[in-house]
Amino acid sequence: MCGRCTLAPGVDDGAHEPVKQRIGGAGRGFASVLSGTVIAQLIAFAVLPVISRLYDPDAFGAFSFVLAVTAVIAPVATLRLETAAMLPRRASAVRAVVMNCLICIAASTVLTAVVVELLQLWGLTALQDIPFASLWIAVLVLFTALYSLLSQLALRRKLYGSVARRNVYQAASAGASQLALALVTRQGTGLIAGQALGRVAGLIPLWLQTRDDFRMVDRRVRRVAWRTYWRFPAVFTPSALLNAIGAQAPLLFVTMWFGLEAGGQIGMAERIVGIPLALIGAAAAQVIEAEVSQKVRDGSGGLRPTYLRVSGLLAVVGLVVGVGFGVLGGWVIPMILGADWAVAGIAVQILALNSAVRLVGSPLSKFILIYQRSLANTVLDVLRVALMGAAFTVTAVINLDLTTSLWWIYTALAITYVVTWCYGLLLAASGDTNR
Repeated sequence: MCGRCTLAPGVDDGAHEPVKQRIGGAGRGFASVLSGTVIAQLIAFAVLPVISRLYDPDAFGAFSFVLAVTAVIAPVATLRLETAAMLPRRASAVRAVVMNCLICIAASTVLTAVVVELLQLWGLTALQDIPFASLWIAVLVLFTALYSLLSQLALRRKLYGSVARRNVYQAASAGASQLALALVTRQGTGLIAGQALGRVAGLIPLWLQTRDDFRMVDRRVRRVAWRTYWRFPAVFTPSALLNAIGAQAPLLFVTMWFGLEAGGQIGMAERIVGIPLALIGAAAAQVIEAEVSQKVRDGSGGLRPTYLRVSGLLAVVGLVVGVGFGVLGGWVIPMILGADWAVAGIAVQILALNSAVRLVGSPLSKFILIYQRSLANTVLDVLRVALMGAAFTVTAVINLDLTTSLWWIYTALAITYVVTWCYGLLLAASGDTNR
């Protein structure tokens, strides 16, 4: 096995506690997580035509902007220690990583509230249009970071059923809350508050299943955990920040450049396009991470065939999704969501190519994290941000309209997923060679 892929166990507490094998095999794990994700997405899609008529594009723009900011901050809030928690063999080392992660989440939540409040005072337009933006973003960062940590701990134990139920609880609670809150307010805060309540509903069952990992450990063990997994906060956190900025930059830029209404249209389009990505891509990524992490720990090999097999399956799905969005998006979306969302239908057509490529490249990028290829990960993220920056610059200098700017932005984003897939294939092949 490659020396750089060694997974240090941390401090030995004298009792080896193996990860429980609740569901065997990647196929069964994928099916379990996918079933929960399918139900969750069906719930979200079922309420979407109602929500789109209760909340206008401006309200959805505020909601989408807050979620995008949260998605940028949340990976930094954990310092990527939730991913590190997948790797130790011993329970004491896992608990040490978890304690370190919780400390980081608490500090990041407070810091987020302070920074966002200062940005509001300094006149950032998009935030000024959202009441109590600092509070909402801080709360969502807290819940999202905890959600990520608990999900990883459940996946480590191969509790795929719990992860599947998490998705259903969150979708049902968020949708019901957003519909109910529309009776109180039709502003973006109703959507934001409903999302926060949905996160809480997803957190509770995960915590009940993984609370043993939250036991206190000696400070010395936590220090060893910091030294063992230093790459995650020192290298992968900046990389995760770049990755999140690259992924969320289109929505953030559109909202700040074209306004909340345009941001709402793009946010709705990304949500629709994100349905197959969540159904297939996210479920595949979670199972790939759990199964490949175990292959790396055991040194069992077979990574390149697995990579190609999964790529082929995802490519077929991606082709169907891309063609469907490209052909049908322009007239089906306004029919489902209402006449106010015609621009979202056009945006879905523009996003078709990117969604197909992303469906293949994004889940398989987990290989880079598992093998701790920090430099390559950073280079890929810098490439993504650079291409996004180039697209934004073209939009601003030439003063492009919304539709043309979206073509530039999402084509640039698709290129980064192609490059990521190619590197992942080389990494899987080298992992088998160096076994």
